[in-house]
Amino acid sequence: MSPKNNTKVIIGGNVYTLSGDESEEYIQRVALYINNKLDELKASENGQFLNTRLMSILLAINIADDYFKAKEGTVNLEKSFKLKDELILEKEREIERLQETIHKLEADKNELIERADRLEEDMENYKAELDEYIETFDLENG
Repeated sequence: MSPKNNTKVIIGGNVYTLSGDESEEYIQRVALYINNKLDELKASENGQFLNTRLMSILLAINIADDYFKAKEGTVNLEKSFKLKDELILEKEREIERLQETIHKLEADKNELIERADRLEEDMENYKAELDEYIETFDLENG
């Protein structure tokens, strides 16, 4: 287990020592976030009239609101990723089906080419036979 980091931060003008597994930089970012939220509350229309207790409650509500919105955003992203993954899978299956169709069409094309070659060969044979028949007919009728 890594040693805990003890980090001094200033929140709302007071110095606190926070202890955690996270880096000092991270802990300072958290403190900055809280200070920014406090500043937003103080700058609000009624912020100057709030006592410490009410300020703390509103701060907690604002942070919880940010958390739930971020969590909802994460859930929405996960749903979006899942839908995109499903769409990718569907497209991959479609590509496989199309590739199978292409292979079948290529096989059909090759079969038709062979058939055309046989027909052309047959036609040449029939033409040769016809030429022989005509030649024989001409010799006989002469």
